[in-house]
Formats: sequence, C-alpha cells, structure tokens
Amino acid sequence: MKVETERLENCQMALTIEVEEERTEQALRDAARHVSRQIKIPGFRPGKAPYDVVTRYFGKEALYQKVVDTLGDTLYKEALHEIGIQPFGQATLTDYQIEPLVLKLVVPLPPVVELGDYRQMRLETEEEAIREEEVNQALRTIQEQNTFWEPVDRPAQWGDLAIVDLESTIGDETVLDTKGSELILDTNSPDPLPGLSDNLLGMTVNEQKEFTLTYPDDFEDPNLAGQPAHFRVHLRDLKEKTVPDIDDDLAHTVGNFETLEDLKAELRRDLQTRVEEEFISRALTALAERAQIEFPPIMLEKEIDDWLKEFDRGLKRQNLNLANYLAMRKTTEEQFRQEIAPQIEQRLKRALALGKLAELEGLDIGSEGAVDETLNRLAAIARGKWEEKAGLPSEKEVESTEQQVTEKESERSQTR
Repeated sequence: MKVETERLENCQMALTIEVEEERTEQALRDAARHVSRQIKIPGFRPGKAPYDVVTRYFGKEALYQKVVDTLGDTLYKEALHEIGIQPFGQATLTDYQIEPLVLKLVVPLPPVVELGDYRQMRLETEEEAIREEEVNQALRTIQEQNTFWEPVDRPAQWGDLAIVDLESTIGDETVLDTKGSELILDTNSPDPLPGLSDNLLGMTVNEQKEFTLTYPDDFEDPNLAGQPAHFRVHLRDLKEKTVPDIDDDLAHTVGNFETLEDLKAELRRDLQTRVEEEFISRALTALAERAQIEFPPIMLEKEIDDWLKEFDRGLKRQNLNLANYLAMRKTTEEQFRQEIAPQIEQRLKRALALGKLAELEGLDIGSEGAVDETLNRLAAIARGKWEEKAGLPSEKEVESTEQQVTEKESERSQTR
C-alpha cells in the first residue's frame, strides 16, 4: 500500500492511498462472491456464479464501489498507522479511482494553538473599586422592583393605576366594551387613545363619566380612524404606587439580611464579582485575539451543532422548538447556522486558547476547579501580577542566580 500526504490549510491533510493490485483483486473477488449470494444471476445457484460472469452482470465499477465500502475503513486505519497521524475526527472520502484502486480523503487534524509570549500580555485595568454610587444605584433598582400598588380613597391623579369599565360607541354601534381594564395615568406613556387619561383625572372610585374623543387618523383599526366616539367609563378601583424606603425593612424583604448594611455588603461583593468577571472575559478575548489558532472546519460545525441542541432545549422549556423559532424568523437552519457561526467561532477560539494556557501553566483543565484556576491565573498575568511558572524560574530567581554567578567569578579573580 502506497500512502501520500499533503498538508492543507485549516488543520486538514489530504491523504492518498494506493492499494496493491493483488489486494485489490482479492477484494474484488470477495465482493463478487458476496454479490452473487444476494443477487440471483440467471443460470447459477446463489454464490456459484464465476467472477467474470458477476463482473459482467453487476458491473466492474459497482464492484469497486463495494470494495471501497467494505475495505475503505481498514485501509484508512492502516494508512494512519503507517504515517503516525492521530486525526481529530472522521475523514471525508473526496474521490476514488480504479485500476489501480486509489482512495483520496481529507483528514481533520487536531487544532494548533500558539499563544506566543502570553506572559507579556497586559490589559489596562479599568476602575475596579466599587463606588458608593454603584451600590446606591443597585439599591434603587431593588427599591423599584419592590414597589406595589395600594388602594387610595381620593380623586385620581397622575401616576395612579385606574381599574375601569370602558364602553365606546360610534352612533348606535358599540366599538369597545371592556371590564376591569388597568390603565396607568402616566404622562410619559402614550394613552391607548389620546385624551383618555386626562378624562380620568379627578374621578373617584365608583364614579361614572361620559365624554367624547376622536380616534387618531393613524389608528390601527382603519374603520375607527378619524371617527369621533362617545365614551362611558366607570372607575372601579384606584391605586397609587407605594415605594418602600431603603432601610432595614427593605433588606429583610429581599433576602436573609439583618440590616441595610448587610444588604449593601452583599451588593458590593456582587458588583466586585461582576467587575472581575468582565476583566477575565476581556483578558480571555485578548488572549485568543493575539494567539495563532487553527482548527479543522469540522470542529466548528460540531460546536454549532452542540449550540443548536442546547438552544433547542431552551426553546422547549418555553413550549417551542428550533423549527418553530426558525419559522417565526422566516429563515432556514442553514441561514441561521451562518448567522451564529462568527459568535460560535469566537467562543471556540477562547476555549482553545484557555486550554492551551492551562497546558503551558501545568494545570489539568479536566480537574475540578481547574477552569476557574486557569481564568484566575490569566487575570493575574493580564494585570502583571503573576511571575512564577511551573518548571521555570521566575525573573527574580534568574536575576538572583546571575548575581550569585557574578559574585563567584569576582571571588575567583581576586584569589588568582
């Protein structure tokens, strides 16, 4: 068997396998016997037709195809053993020829990652100290999340929540009839119908009121657009927004905190964690961007496959699936794959860069906690705060050794 290789771009290799004539001939005869047992050839019992007869009846090219199907995997494994190559994944048969039998394949190879002098990588550290204003903003967000509506016994005013029964007629035709609709009287939010909130101001609970409004010319229902309509409204209930104070009671409400200071301390920790995570993410992106990374196309395709499976599982938790999602977006799966490919490729490069970093730093990326340890190591390097490297002396150790050598040489010179 003759094997030839040619390195291709993107971590792929062209593999050409030429099979010996004797082996090919034997494989053809084995294939002919197998065919003669499965296909009835006139004048012969199953499995008894001569090779030449089977070849004429079945076709020589078809026999060669059978040989490729049955012998191809064995030839591929033998070729890999001969050249000492460990592929990343399954090879692709791109072509074959007969007489002599030659197989041509493309073999995906493991990714290649070169980080270069990654220990010299430095990132500007943004303001990492958590400012008190950030804590206060987080408290205001919590405060807003815990507001509630409380019934009031007074006339309606801006900011209230009105619960109304609403009827609208044009002539003798009723065009709107709702019960218990909720409407926030907010000057910053557009009314369903301009002027509606203004007419509710000053009303009290259980009061009824009638007024006329004109539907806008661009109203969504063209049959109502520009039409004056008579409205009847019944204010069933009225509530105002109650905003809790930022105090110990709010801290009790949102978690197991004794005091407001306990809640603030937790918010500072959360904000600091977020700052650190953002820095680590920037550092990982920078590491991947400065690295030389190659990988076979099949690797990216697998990453996209895995992402789509996870995305589909997430959709199913919402009573949807990938097919529904694509239909709603009016796109095909292939178009969607192309759309997400850059994002998945960036994620893949970051993962490969991180794995290479772990390898160079002597960390076992497969062990528990190793990913976090590697990310923390990367953050320290990006800040210029990591000097030691497993198996190699630090710069200080090198300087100390050089100084000791210099001192000894000086001592020798003085004794001569």
